[in-house]
Amino acid sequence: MNYIKNSIFTGIIFSQFLFTPTCFGSTLEHKQIDALVEKAMGKLNIPGIALAVVSGNEVLYAKGHGVQSIETHTPVDTDTLFQVASISKSFLTAAFALLVDEGKLSWDDKVIDHLPHFQMYDPWVTREFTIRDLLTHRSGLPLGAGDLLQWPDAHAQPDEIIAALKYLKPTSSFRSEYSYNNLMYTVAEEVIRVVTKMPWDQYVEKSLISPLKMTGCVASPKRIKQQDKRAIPHMEVNGQLKTTFFKDDEHINCDITGMAKWAQMFLSKGKLPEGQVLITEQQQKEMWKPVTLQKVSYIDQKYAQTHFQAYGLGWRLKDFHGHLHASHGGAVQGMTSHIAFLPEKDIAVIALTNQWSRAAQGLTATILEHYIEQQPTDYIDVYIEGNKRYKEYLKQQNKAEKPLELSSTKPPLALSQYAGTYQDDWYGSVKVIVSDEELLIEFSRGKALRGSLVHLQGNRFAAKWTDRTLNADAFVNFDVDFEGNISGFKMKAISRSTDFSYNFHDLNLKKISK
Repeated sequence: MNYIKNSIFTGIIFSQFLFTPTCFGSTLEHKQIDALVEKAMGKLNIPGIALAVVSGNEVLYAKGHGVQSIETHTPVDTDTLFQVASISKSFLTAAFALLVDEGKLSWDDKVIDHLPHFQMYDPWVTREFTIRDLLTHRSGLPLGAGDLLQWPDAHAQPDEIIAALKYLKPTSSFRSEYSYNNLMYTVAEEVIRVVTKMPWDQYVEKSLISPLKMTGCVASPKRIKQQDKRAIPHMEVNGQLKTTFFKDDEHINCDITGMAKWAQMFLSKGKLPEGQVLITEQQQKEMWKPVTLQKVSYIDQKYAQTHFQAYGLGWRLKDFHGHLHASHGGAVQGMTSHIAFLPEKDIAVIALTNQWSRAAQGLTATILEHYIEQQPTDYIDVYIEGNKRYKEYLKQQNKAEKPLELSSTKPPLALSQYAGTYQDDWYGSVKVIVSDEELLIEFSRGKALRGSLVHLQGNRFAAKWTDRTLNADAFVNFDVDFEGNISGFKMKAISRSTDFSYNFHDLNLKKISK
């Protein structure tokens, strides 16, 4: 797209060329990084990227590329704020590390000792659940369980989330396997609040962001002083880039300058720039110690010679060409980010983007590989090719989606019989409404999940969300009791590409009123 090709490149360059120690597989100059980022933006349809490369206390590269928004064309610079989404998990675990260093709690404290009202589906699991369990995705719950309490624009309160947990059924044994779950981190935030007597975001700003002088960064969007410095989120809709809404939660918003300081703290083994210890080396090792084993992806096996991958305390850990690789990504509506370290080589890369893609991960991997391989892989090329294949796969899937063909007959029941309020134990209410001879559906916890119900066949409909940037249309199957009345409905995402946080399939909605 023209706005990408003609993007204004701005930012601060800290040295003419990247520092080139003898451990490099090959040199990587600024102009090569610029070209790599520009290719990612052009081929993966990304408006703006901020990227930094850090070695020890030196920022080797920090620069903004492209634009904050396709509508304003404001350039991205080193002060542009991005939502870093799940990279916030590393800030939360660092906050716990501070409290462990201070002797105020331990990683293996029982959650119920701090939050007596915490309750899982299984009483034994409730009793045994520790802070370490909260942070390592081994709860036994399925992928994304309960995310609709927080997604795409829902804002359930911590007490509501904790109250919902007892209704979420596990799909594996406690501590037996990895399954990513965001709700446990909300519980962890509540532990921080109880122990420190202040909300977790305020504690993080006071105890981590402020000492590190990450002056452009906040742990709550409510405290962003310059709204015009925010990168705007974007999503693709039928191949076209569109701006979308902010998914604003009490999570980290940061510029690339601040994220470089965050990386420097870990490379210096928990020390501030002046040399004082912020987090002890012992606790950093604890955060980067493998806990829950993960499956290794095909790409990692093929290109990075990865044999093992695990989740630690807020960090993903793996072997990367024989070296320890610590990282975490973040994805939220219209934003993706990635931070990755090769601690043995004293190097870190951070990439922040304002589009939903894998570009950030591809950039960090490509740059890091230049430090250890003579013939490094260009992961952007890998993802460009993978993106082409995936889009072709989706195109073929769409052709084969016969259930999506609209029915030529009317639903078997009057529309008024489908209308009513439906209740799920862990989520809450969903309404189905008749308006102008069509059915509408409205989720109670946000404004995004609202749309029309299009009849497919029998008592099956498709929920077509009004906001097309969601990319999350869903099947809706109404249940009929023995008297011929609608008793409830179940849902399932139509496309396999729908993000796992749209966990419609976990809902069991029962009709409670007309």
